[in-house]
Amino acid sequence: MNNPGRSVPPTISSQQNFTRQKIKRLVQILRITQIALLLVSIMTISAGRYSDSITMMATGIFLFSVDWAIYKKHPVTATAIFLCSLTLMLSYLAWTGSGIRDSALLGYCGVLIFAAMLGNKRLLVVLLCIMVLMLMSIAYVNDYGIHQNTIEPINLITGSITVVILIVIGIAVWMLAHDYRSALDELARENERVKNAKTHIEHMAMHDPLTGLCNRMMAQRNFDNLFRDARARQNLLGIIFIDLDNLKPINDSLGHQAGDQILKEVALRLLSYTKDADRVCRYGGDEFIVFMPHIQTAEQVSQASLEILQLVSENYLYRNIEIFCTCSIGIALAPQDGDDLDTLIKKADIAMYHSKDSGRNSFRFFNPAISRNMLEHISLISGMRKALQENQFSLHYQPKINLQTNEICGLEALLRWHHPEQGYISPATFIPLAESSGLIIQLGEWVIIEACEQAKRWYDQGLLEFAVAVNISSIQFKRGNIDTIVLGSLAASGLPPQYLELELTESLLIEDSERLSTTLSALRAEGVHLSIDDFGTGYSNLGYLKKFEVEALKIDQSFVRKMDDQTGDAAIVRAIIQMSASLGLKTIAEGVEDASTAALLRSLGCTQAQGYYWARPMPADEVPGFIEFWRKDQE
Repeated sequence: MNNPGRSVPPTISSQQNFTRQKIKRLVQILRITQIALLLVSIMTISAGRYSDSITMMATGIFLFSVDWAIYKKHPVTATAIFLCSLTLMLSYLAWTGSGIRDSALLGYCGVLIFAAMLGNKRLLVVLLCIMVLMLMSIAYVNDYGIHQNTIEPINLITGSITVVILIVIGIAVWMLAHDYRSALDELARENERVKNAKTHIEHMAMHDPLTGLCNRMMAQRNFDNLFRDARARQNLLGIIFIDLDNLKPINDSLGHQAGDQILKEVALRLLSYTKDADRVCRYGGDEFIVFMPHIQTAEQVSQASLEILQLVSENYLYRNIEIFCTCSIGIALAPQDGDDLDTLIKKADIAMYHSKDSGRNSFRFFNPAISRNMLEHISLISGMRKALQENQFSLHYQPKINLQTNEICGLEALLRWHHPEQGYISPATFIPLAESSGLIIQLGEWVIIEACEQAKRWYDQGLLEFAVAVNISSIQFKRGNIDTIVLGSLAASGLPPQYLELELTESLLIEDSERLSTTLSALRAEGVHLSIDDFGTGYSNLGYLKKFEVEALKIDQSFVRKMDDQTGDAAIVRAIIQMSASLGLKTIAEGVEDASTAALLRSLGCTQAQGYYWARPMPADEVPGFIEFWRKDQE
């Protein structure tokens, strides 16, 4: 049984239709021929030609065997039986009748037409040979007196028989002409379909299926034309590379249909701005390119970029929901930045990333300095991937000091990277790159696992009477499995949860999502300590301090180091300490570098502090000696 869901190739379908049409014509001509034989048999009976009548009637009856062959699905055999039977009957009638002047031989023409319509080349040749052989035989026997054919007088019956033969031939010719015209019409329609399909395929190959804009292949062709024209006119050609800033959050929150709708709307807006489809291209994902031909100065491209920024940032409406979406733009100019599209797009892409780093919803022109920085960033990111595999990272630990008792009350794990060629690389350099590239996920997990394992070793040695703090990136929380990583690391290492502290950023807590609240509650319920890092530098809010049950606030070192200056930082630190005390929270001051700062913090009521005044971050193997020395010194 055929599968209705499976499409049939056009060639197979056409061949089947052609075969069915041939069988249909065979049956039609068969019936017409049988009717004609019946009529002619009646005419010959009235003329007293009984033998001819019997021959034709016998042939007409025998032709029902053609139906049997058709029923058995042997159309070639059916056609051969039909035409051979007619040929032999006509030959016999001519032999016993008027010879080559017999009206029966008019039927030869019909048989040849039937063979052309219904048979194949082999059958046509065989029948033609039989007819030629029969005609030559009749001529030969008459010429040498072996057999003499008597020419019958022409009468009404003879004319009627001829008319019937001509009618049958005429009907067959009409059918042949009709099929020929139908075939030509179908061929014309098929050619039109092929032409349309070819046009559609070429359009699909050169255009983006979602937005209908030019794709990369078409962009290359359009660039070649525009650049050739710009060079001939001695003009500049601007390449505006556009990247949507927040399409991923839209996809995550509203679904990809919303994102697709935004992409379509952006495409329409860019087309309405350029008024030329050849100047706009969807380069991929949420990236678009706009060509700016016929420009004289960079200011013209700047103005166009400002207008595009304004156009793209206008609100979008999806299912009665207003969506805000901005873009970042990078610009390259030909020929000064390059003379091929790949080079220009690469440089415009670098400029676009610089625009994102500068706060987004802005544009930047390419310059070599940006390129060098980008290459350095790419090199560092690649180096970090290798460093993870080769264990080039390590953790250093900086003690926290209780300002009231002068005892060690904690350790903060700090990530360090010693590059085999470049030496020590500052965390301020590689941490932002790790966050922007997504490597912070792997790095952060490694830090948690390593800190837990090291803390367990100190715990087993009896050195650990306090928690080890680990900084957690907001990107790790957004991934959604930080609780699994933390609790899994604690279980794998055997470290009791109360000896681990997570330092969170204010920007993370300000999101106030349900998933964040659930995650922090789960960690807090297991006994993991929570504190807020760099308090005062972000969106300080008292609401989340209570909601998320944090235990401590770390005062950012930018305030602590300037407390002696007349900048008002001392007042900020005092306010944070007083607020924390009223909420029952500990305060931890970072960046304490001298005795006067430590004394001032102590007088303000700060709970804990850390900084170079007591100890720099140290490798794990130096920590036991430092703790032992510190405890002896306090005795």
